[in-house]
This record gives sequence, C-alpha cells and structure tokens, in this order.
Amino acid sequence: MEISRRLHRAAAGAAICAMAVSLVAAAAPADAAGKVKLSKTNLSIAAGSKKTIKAVGKKIKSIKWKSNKAKVASVKKKGGNKAVITAKKKGNAVISAAVKMSGASKKTLKCKVKVTAGEKAVNTPAPDVTPTAPINVPTPTPANEGPTAEPTETPVPELDMNNLAVADYPTVFSDVPDCDFIRVNGNYYMVSTTMNLCPGAPIMKSTDLVHWEIVNYVYDRLFDDDANNLENGKQVYGNGSWAATIRYYEGKFYVIFNSNNYGFFVFTTDDIENGDWSGYFIRTSFHDPALLFDDGHMYVIYNGSTIQEIALSEVAADGPIDAGTVEKVGDAKTLFQKSSTWGLWEGVHAYKIGDYYYLMIIASPNTGWFRTEVCYRSKKLLDSEPSDWEEQIVFQGSTYEYGTGIAQGGIVDTIYGDWYGILFQDHDAIGRIPSILPVSWECPGYEDWPMMGYYDNGAFVPCQSTADKVPQPLTIRLNNSGKENYITGDDDFTYAEGDKLKLVWQWNHNPDDANWSVTENPGYYRIRNGHTCSNVWFARNSLTQRTIGPGYVSETSILTNGMKPGDYAGLVAVGSDYGMVGVKCDADGSRYVFQGSGSCNNSRPANTTEITENETADKIEGDTPVYLKVEYHFNTGNTRSDTADFYYSLDGQNWNKIGKQLKISFSTSTTFMGTRTWLTNYATSETGGYVDFDYYKAAILN
Repeated sequence: MEISRRLHRAAAGAAICAMAVSLVAAAAPADAAGKVKLSKTNLSIAAGSKKTIKAVGKKIKSIKWKSNKAKVASVKKKGGNKAVITAKKKGNAVISAAVKMSGASKKTLKCKVKVTAGEKAVNTPAPDVTPTAPINVPTPTPANEGPTAEPTETPVPELDMNNLAVADYPTVFSDVPDCDFIRVNGNYYMVSTTMNLCPGAPIMKSTDLVHWEIVNYVYDRLFDDDANNLENGKQVYGNGSWAATIRYYEGKFYVIFNSNNYGFFVFTTDDIENGDWSGYFIRTSFHDPALLFDDGHMYVIYNGSTIQEIALSEVAADGPIDAGTVEKVGDAKTLFQKSSTWGLWEGVHAYKIGDYYYLMIIASPNTGWFRTEVCYRSKKLLDSEPSDWEEQIVFQGSTYEYGTGIAQGGIVDTIYGDWYGILFQDHDAIGRIPSILPVSWECPGYEDWPMMGYYDNGAFVPCQSTADKVPQPLTIRLNNSGKENYITGDDDFTYAEGDKLKLVWQWNHNPDDANWSVTENPGYYRIRNGHTCSNVWFARNSLTQRTIGPGYVSETSILTNGMKPGDYAGLVAVGSDYGMVGVKCDADGSRYVFQGSGSCNNSRPANTTEITENETADKIEGDTPVYLKVEYHFNTGNTRSDTADFYYSLDGQNWNKIGKQLKISFSTSTTFMGTRTWLTNYATSETGGYVDFDYYKAAILN
C-alpha cells in the first residue's frame, strides 16, 4: 500500500462521538462449586421489551423463576432451563432462579434488572427532549466511501420516543481516559488510552452512545525490548500509548497517538471491527496529538496549537518495530499561544465544521485546579495569524455527584443531526471516567460555538462556572440498542488452540508467549514462571481487567500444586499501590493462603521491594482449589474513601476476610491508570513453577 503525501480533500465535519453510561458486567458469573450459572447476571432493558435468560449447568433438575418486583420486570418460564423477562416500567428488579440439582443440592442464582425509560407497556408519555441545533451548514457523513471492507452499515431507523437511550451520571463509571470518537453511518467508534497494557488502544462500538462493546484493538504490542517485556529491571509504566485520536477518511480508519520515550504512531485499517492495522512510526514526539484532514493534506496538531503536516510511506521505520514511516512535510507552525489565564493546557481535538476550524483543549485556571474545556476557532488554518483565533470556554462544570471538573474530549453529530460532547472527569481511584453532555450551537451570544451543558425543562443551559453541576439523567435522541455493555466480563477459560483471549482482557506489558496457555490444562489459564522478580509490578503474563463503580467484586479460583518455593500467585487489586490475596509457597514447599500489599511511594515501580505479607491463613494440601475475591468500593462524592477488601474460601461458598484493607488512590507517577484487577503468578527464587486459574467472574455492587 502506498499512501501519498497529499490526500484528497477531507469530508467536512469529521466529528467525535459521545460516550455512555450505566455499565453492566457483560457475562454471568460461573458458580464456583457446581459450575452452574445464569447466562446474564445484569440486564439493562427498555420498558416494553423482553429478554431471554437461561441457567447453564450439567446437573440441573428443575428451576423456579421469581421476580421480587413483578410490576417492574416479570419473569415466566419458557421451557427447559430458559425464562423470559418482560420489562414493564422504569425501575430495578431482581430475578431469582431457585435451581434444584441432581443429588438434592440447591442453588439460588440472581440477575439484577434495570428497566430504562420508554415504558410502552403502560403508555407513559414520551420524555420531553429538546434537540440541540447543529450549525446551519451541511455536515456530510463519511459514508459509502472507499473499499467494500466498510464497517457494518446501520440503517437509519425512525426515532422511537418511548425507547430512547438514557444516560446517568457518572456515565461510564470506569477508567476510559483520553477518549476520542467518530461516527460512520449509524455506528460510533471510540478509542482511548491504555498506557503499557497489551493489546493496546481498544476500539469500542455503539449505536446509541450509551451501550458500548470492545470490538478490536489497534495493536498487539508496540516494541519488543526490555522495558516493554519487564526484563532487566526495566518497565514502561505510565508510558505506552497516550491520548489516541481516531478519524475516518476515504474508506480508511486512522488512529494516532504518542508513546513517551519512543515517538509518534499512525495506524490505519479499512475494517475497524475485524481487520488488522498497518503501523507507521517516527521518532518525533507530538504530545496529545489531534488528526485533521483538510484540502488534500494530513495534519497533526499537538501541544495545544502547534500544527505539522505529515505523510505516510512504506519505507521501513528507523526503530525496533516493523512499520512504515511517518514523514514530516515542511516546518511546524504555532497557530497561537495560550493566554496567561491558563495553567495546564493540552489534549487538543481538531475539527473542520462549516466555515470554521475548531480546536478543543483541556485547560485549568491559574487560580486553582479545575478541568475546563476551552475551544478556539478560526476561518483560516495555515495562513492564520494569532489574531484570527477566538477563544471561548465551552464547558466549565462538574457532574452533580462529584465536584471535580470535566474536560478533555470532543463532539459528535448523530444520524438525526443532534450533537453531543464527551469529556472525562478525574474520579480518584476508579480512574478518569467519561461523561456525556448535550451540545448546542445556537446559544444566545455564543452562536457557532459548541456550547455544552444540560436541558432544563426543554431549555438548553450552558455550563460556564465552576459552580455549575450537570443533573441526571440525560435522554439521548437515539434509539436504545438494547445491548449490554462489554468492557469487562467473565471467563471460564474454555478456548480452542489458536483462539484469542476475550477482548476484555489485556496483559500488563508484553506477554511472554512461551509461558502462558489456555490449552495446556484445558479450561484453565496457566501462568508458568519463566523468570524471577521481586514483586507484582514485574510479574509477566498478568492478565488485567478494569473495575466498575460504585462497587465491584472480582473473583477467581486457582490450583496451586505446581508452585515452587518462593512463588506468589493470586488476585491483585492495583492502583497507585497494590493489595494481593492468594497463595504463597515457602522455602520448604509448603503452601499457605496469604494477603499482602506493596507500594512504590508514588514513583515508577522498581524491581526491588518485595511484597509485605499482612496475614497468613490455611495451609493448602495437594490440588485443593483456593477461591479468591476482592471487593471494591469507590467514592461517589460522599465521605466514603476508595478501598479494597480481600477474601478467600476453600469451598467456594463460605468466605473468610483476610489481611489489611487497601486504601486505593490514583497516581500519575505509577501506573497512570484507574484501579484494575490482575491475575498474577510470579517467582522470587526459581523458575518453572505454575498456577492454573479456573475462571474469572465479576459483578457490580451498588
């Protein structure tokens, strides 16, 4: 493939799409002892709709289904092990399945149901929604361009006012930082920062801006060196991919980002959901870059307002990766300087909409830290003078439940011509979480500016003060997709040879492919220790997933009879510090349940300090499985702090709390990510030991 230096004229209005809400764990947890589970443990369903649920297990004899609030959601047996849930009106209900198994044992399984607005069954009037008005110029949708490997086109349906998507605040209550968005036809695609994790730069898809699922990753690994491989005491915590931007142009998708200490990447594909990506690289850094196609040219805008034209070629890159080359075309130009009003000033997102070029930037007043979204516009670009650029605060506020400001993100138009913005909020240990906001282009006194705020009895109210707080909920003028979110999920580790792991998983740094397997012991994720290290930070093949607020439970079960002296294995809660519950193997080969913790004192993790053992419990004999659980509670704006508590069980039913509660925090000096759960095994003395993880399951706590 040859990509020319001059690209054809860009479609006006390349825009970013808005983010989502009310995350629900994607798959049902497996019953640890009897392998009985529900197909779903959390459901979000619109009133008037139906969903089928079933119990899965080999020894099920009979099931009695029951709803605790039949007026909200009723349940009726369908046949076999299935039942149909009917959503009747907005509210919450719990569906219980009393399962009788052969051998006279009984189990009760539960599914939490959230019924959203759109109450067809009771003929509730449609919500009063006033659409935001776009600029009075056409904004072409980049549809029907390029090769046939187009993303699946979603037909434009008629708006069902009784089944619109509804967003609560916080929107995505999970770590999805530096998010950027586009719309192609009726599909919305999002990319975000995942730092040192692999695979990296996740692609998420939605049709209603509320329900999102991971559909692909941009790359498997960036560099194969000591730092990315956690070898010789090196690491890339806080580095990797930063502040990715996504765009669609002439049949191709583009994702760009900067990688600290390495350089700048451009990745392209013509099939965003299923295709492979071609990479292009340059050892020049463009901090928090935005991508803009305009008048046959391809530009990167970085550090807020510096613009550099670039081109892509297939010449081998000057670096350790197999990729093409990014070439700088001409000299960089500073379009304008930030005013003395602002301290922090970065994270640019660039658009050409109508007659204007728009640059959206995160800033914070010099008078005190508060995330603020500032927009700059000009009718000129390369030939502009600093005086051609106007400045406007387009959002300065917070969500009703959390006082920190919201900024860094962009805007998108919908298939119906409405506009939304998505900005992220610092939310302490859970991470940096996106929030969706309506956009109006016709606020009196702010015409042709993408003002963000909320609706009050149908009237749009822009947020222009640090005292402004956005109420909930927000009705999105898009039909509720009825799909569940899929950014976290369960796994029983049943894979065939050659299968990829589920998309909810990422490794901490590059995996060591010779020392992990899901087929060596079928139905288990095996980590074999191929090297020694001092602590969790340097444990290779640690599988990770996000956590979700306001509360979250992660659970697994491990077989430890393959451990060697000096080995540690288990479930780890990782924020700025870490806490671990698992099994340790002493010098004489004895294995004990333990809970421990570790810190790197707000600095980059080092392969030196060993884990502190806070409590030791039962001795493990033979191949006895050990069940492990971490329970998270995240601050929602009240006095509760961010914490993690640790539990273990020897039968999967009776749980024992163990060790020391972890006070979780977020630090830009350690992982630079929100709290995650890791499945970890590492050796401090000798290599060759292994541990098998039987399953992973998780659930949201209110």
